[in-house]
Amino acid sequence: MERKNVTIREDQQEWVDGQDVNLSQLVQDAIDEEMSPTNDELAAAYQANADHAAETNAEWSAVSMEANQHLGEPPSDE
Repeated sequence: MERKNVTIREDQQEWVDGQDVNLSQLVQDAIDEEMSPTNDELAAAYQANADHAAETNAEWSAVSMEANQHLGEPPSDE
């Protein structure tokens, strides 16, 4: 870990002391929020979304087939 000095205002120091906040963790979290996601984080998010999309598709495909059975096939454009 790299060590850095951070300057904050007096009112901020009072708030930090009153909140019993870990200032280093607060700064790290703020920097993380500003940073772009890494390629690994993006890949994991895409994979999670793909898995969810596949599950949703499987769940709704039965609903679509049931609707077609009750309503019949959609009209053709002819």
